[in-house]
Amino acid sequence: MIMASSLIAPTSTSFFQSKKDIGLSASSSRHRCHKPASRRICCSIAAPHQAQRQPSTTGSVKTATTMTEKIFARASEKSYLSPGDNVWVNVDVLMTHDVCGPGSIGIFKREFGENAKVWDREKIVIIPDHYIFTSDERANRNVDILRDFCNEQNIKYFYDIKDLSNFKANPDYKGVCHVALAQEGHCRPGEVCLV
Repeated sequence: MIMASSLIAPTSTSFFQSKKDIGLSASSSRHRCHKPASRRICCSIAAPHQAQRQPSTTGSVKTATTMTEKIFARASEKSYLSPGDNVWVNVDVLMTHDVCGPGSIGIFKREFGENAKVWDREKIVIIPDHYIFTSDERANRNVDILRDFCNEQNIKYFYDIKDLSNFKANPDYKGVCHVALAQEGHCRPGEVCLV
């Protein structure tokens, strides 16, 4: 007679002298049968032992990976990545705003030259939203730097704010940059977005 009081996750330790007795494996060494073979009573029985699940053999991915590893593998044109790998990725969208943008633009021009062009004018999104409604000239200068850069580079997605007296008078104003990025459809599942 075999009795089971609960089902728990399988491991490799056997309840019985042979797994063939009933085809089950035990959950730990503390759960053992102490009755003679003719009358075994067990306090726990686990599900039948299963082989480790193999990764899919369809498509380009042959190794089990996380969603992030899959996204970075696609963006680096590799079949798979493992934790700790360093790769160059193709960025789908880069967003900046009036706090980080001016400094990044300065580094871009210093490192690549005053006449350097961005890799794709349609993959860059610039949204001023931090220093827009202020009379501080230095803060306004940040937005001016973004505006000048977008004009130089012909950036398609620059959500400018021109009338500082009334945000409703600005049809391109989108509000908080991180919210606007999604609301305007710039970040999509499976893409690499640098913000």
